[in-house]
Amino acid sequence: MRRLTVRWRITLLAAGLFAVALGVASYVLVSTVRANVIDGIQRTDEEQLQSLAAQVADGVPGRVDLPDRGRGAQVLEVLDNSTGQRYYVLPDGRLVPVTRATQAALEYERDQARRAQDLRTRQIVRSAQGQLVLVAQRSTAQVDSTVTGVTHGIFVGFPVLVLLVGLLAWVMAGRALRPVEAIRAEAAAIGDDTLHRRVPVPATRDEVARLASTMNEMLDRLERASARQRQFVSDASHELRSPVATIRTQLEVALRRGSDADWPAVAERVLAADARLEQAVADLVDLARLDETATLTDLVEVDLDDVVLEVCERPHRVTVDTTQVSGGRVSGRRDALGRVVGNLVDNACRHATSRVTVSVRTLDDVVELVVADDGPGIAPDDRARVFERFTRLDEGRARDAGGMGLGLAVVRSTVERHRGTVTLDDADPHGARFTIRLPAA
Repeated sequence: MRRLTVRWRITLLAAGLFAVALGVASYVLVSTVRANVIDGIQRTDEEQLQSLAAQVADGVPGRVDLPDRGRGAQVLEVLDNSTGQRYYVLPDGRLVPVTRATQAALEYERDQARRAQDLRTRQIVRSAQGQLVLVAQRSTAQVDSTVTGVTHGIFVGFPVLVLLVGLLAWVMAGRALRPVEAIRAEAAAIGDDTLHRRVPVPATRDEVARLASTMNEMLDRLERASARQRQFVSDASHELRSPVATIRTQLEVALRRGSDADWPAVAERVLAADARLEQAVADLVDLARLDETATLTDLVEVDLDDVVLEVCERPHRVTVDTTQVSGGRVSGRRDALGRVVGNLVDNACRHATSRVTVSVRTLDDVVELVVADDGPGIAPDDRARVFERFTRLDEGRARDAGGMGLGLAVVRSTVERHRGTVTLDDADPHGARFTIRLPAA
């Protein structure tokens, strides 16, 4: 059964269920028809016996008048218990006693009585003559013949009906599964170089249509992820190639000069390039780790103000003001939050003119971290782009003076994984201000 197609399984299931239902219904129908016919016969016989009982109340008469005898019992008998005399009620209403003299004349009634043994109805009455037993006998051969004919008709029509239902199920299943096959064929044809293609969405607005829409949404995400991956690989290879080339060039030039080279200066430049390379690798690892999960699970309570003060104590190019840092506790990973604060502070110091201001405060159930600088600020059109990977707005500055454009991407991804938000607007009187809001612990 598992090796059959869905269309075959639906067809066989529909035909099988219909066959079972039709078989049960046919059995119930035949049984009900036979029972109703037998009940009708018994009621007719009882009515005849009641009519006969009324006419023998004064004794056994020579003739009785039975209405509609053609529909009544085939054999009517009257038995006188006091004398043991048996009487046959002939079709014309005469009551004939069964004796040796009348035995030959009543042979037909006796033969009828022997055949009509299937259904017997008895009634005892008291008459002036004594106790009489009235008996109505009837054969059910005609009923059985009728029921047998109905049964044969059902047997003949049964496979035809089952076949028709199976054929109908086959056609309907084929029509219902045709969009699924179209979706499968299109999905099979989509490869790495054809992620722009989409599966057809039927206009039925049913489960198949919702499946096709969901698959197209998944393909949209795959296409975006593939584009990001290609861009990421391209940008990463370009950005990592620069410090590696710098290190190689510095060492090759120094080796050519030999003892005339300023090796301490070469070492400083190589170390600076190595630090930049190490920072890029660390950012790339963080981004890759953050991409693996939508939310972080190993969270603990962290004093955000302690993390901020620890980061700001490091030496920086400009003054970092932490006088507005107050208590704030959040649920998160201390190392990840430290990386967020460090990236924001380093970014602010890189662009600040003389001062960076950091503040932490708790507002109801939210802890707010603000990092502002007094630099040139960021244009409104570029504020969304700065959180993208490898974004460098100041293309004219020296490569060693700036980062690779990964720090703010790490900030946004980390904050989102901590169920927080990060926004960028203007500082007062000028500069950039980054605001992070995290749920308070």
